[in-house]
Amino acid sequence: MRAHLTVFAACFSLLLSSELLSSAAVAGEKTASETAAPAVSAEHNAMMQAWTKAATPGPEHEQLAGLAGTWSVTTKMWMDPTKPPEVNEGTAVRTMILEGHVLEERFSGPSMGGAPPFNGLGHTGYDNVTGQYWSTWTDNMMTGVAVLYGNWDDTGQVWVFEGKAPDPMAGKLIPMRIESRTDESGREVNEFYQPGPDGQPFKTMELIYERQ
Repeated sequence: MRAHLTVFAACFSLLLSSELLSSAAVAGEKTASETAAPAVSAEHNAMMQAWTKAATPGPEHEQLAGLAGTWSVTTKMWMDPTKPPEVNEGTAVRTMILEGHVLEERFSGPSMGGAPPFNGLGHTGYDNVTGQYWSTWTDNMMTGVAVLYGNWDDTGQVWVFEGKAPDPMAGKLIPMRIESRTDESGREVNEFYQPGPDGQPFKTMELIYERQ
């Protein structure tokens, strides 16, 4: 879908550029008395205003920018809800990209089970059109991508994302829910929930971010 949107945006920009160049060429052939600016339709104005509103970063993007920086991350993973989690340490570097539109995260951690060192790439943004946050994640332990959408809960204290992620054991996309909050010490706590053996959601992972 993002690829389609990218192609659409590129085509729209090309179309707009061609229209402007064509208008300029025609204007160059006219005399000074004939070069008065043509009237712009109300529909065209409405379209440009809608695109400008959709493309302009707002307070939600400023909030995302506040998460930029380098963070140490403690990762706890539960393969079985009845057993203690596996604990690892990692580092996350977050930066705003695309002129302040999207928060990018590059995560690095130790190898697991003899695999190469873990590396992940995530992007989080806010869509002015839908009024929703969105998040994607992929890493070198999979060839797919997790896609989630979310917003703040009723308390305004917990950031809730829901979507789907590829599961190698299930051989398909399965539901995922992430709850993110900031605790009293300023740490960012992210809890991941997915269906367990009984089909009921249980906490599969907890990521605790501490700013460096």
